[in-house]
Amino acid sequence: MHSHRARSRVAMRARRGVMGGAAVAAAAIVLAACSAGAPPAPANTATSGGDDDALSSLYEEAQAEGTLTWYTSIVPDNMDQIKAAFESQFPGVTLQMLRLGGTEGPIRFSSEMEAGAVSADVLTTSEGDFPDQALEAGWTENLEEFDIPTLADYPADFVRGPQIVSQVSPIRFLYNTDTAEAPGSWEDLLEDEWKDQLMLVDPRAILPWMAQYSLLYDTYGAEYLEGIADQDYRLVDSAIPGAQALAAGEAMGLFPSLPSVANPLKAEGAPVENASLEPFTGVENTTMINSEAEHLNAARLFVAWIATPEGQEAFNGNFAASPMEDIPGAETLGDGYVPYDIEEVNANRDAVLAALGIQ
Repeated sequence: MHSHRARSRVAMRARRGVMGGAAVAAAAIVLAACSAGAPPAPANTATSGGDDDALSSLYEEAQAEGTLTWYTSIVPDNMDQIKAAFESQFPGVTLQMLRLGGTEGPIRFSSEMEAGAVSADVLTTSEGDFPDQALEAGWTENLEEFDIPTLADYPADFVRGPQIVSQVSPIRFLYNTDTAEAPGSWEDLLEDEWKDQLMLVDPRAILPWMAQYSLLYDTYGAEYLEGIADQDYRLVDSAIPGAQALAAGEAMGLFPSLPSVANPLKAEGAPVENASLEPFTGVENTTMINSEAEHLNAARLFVAWIATPEGQEAFNGNFAASPMEDIPGAETLGDGYVPYDIEEVNANRDAVLAALGIQ
């Protein structure tokens, strides 16, 4: 899709970063020798994936740059966890972060690239089609062009051209534990006990919500969604106020929802719990590298780290699900997870809304 010249540009910038890094590193060694002796060894770069040497080499190059700028839509507490873990493992490389929710990240990134005012080295966004748009515009490259050594051990389904799926927030069914028991399947919601007791988050609110309804449409047919409509559900604009209403006893169940919606309420003692009903999709946060990144080697290190168990624990532990298995504190997606196809979701949109009786 891209020319050899575009690929060569990335390779040249990487080599230039290495050469410039060697000069800066040499100066740093001289200064350290005059003060505190030899510079600290990169003792924290060990990973459980067998990529110690590869990460150590990237770390040396990234130290010469000293920092990288990351635009992300991830929630602030999760960002802080990621920053602490990354900087602890790679001292001397500062992760500068700017949170830009929803479409804000892609919009700002696009504006800066078009103006030639490059700022972000790495972008993480839940707008899943944007990295491909950036690839078309020449603002990024397929990850293989950046020579990311740890990607070989990352689940292949979650490395997609210019982007790595770094985090998944799986869609869940939320229920009130005081008034309901967890349903065993999506079909259970057609039972009489759920009549007048369901809240549905408007599928038009965000693409992953529509994707979940589209998945139910593909799995069970329009008749299923028509059956949900016959349950006389209550339509809500957002999952967060819907979950609060659920906790207050205004209904027995709510979907689509996310662990990040339910967990704060659970921490406060609210009678709500997540049920994992299959099949399900989720909100995917994907990460891409700016091909004009000022700190290209630090960006490569950051994305390489994302694809390690340590990086996945930082991204997903206590917050979301990981594409990798056995990550401490993170949910495991399992076989029930179905990544959504944007074109298919959009193709099903009108049929989904008609079946649900939404005008």
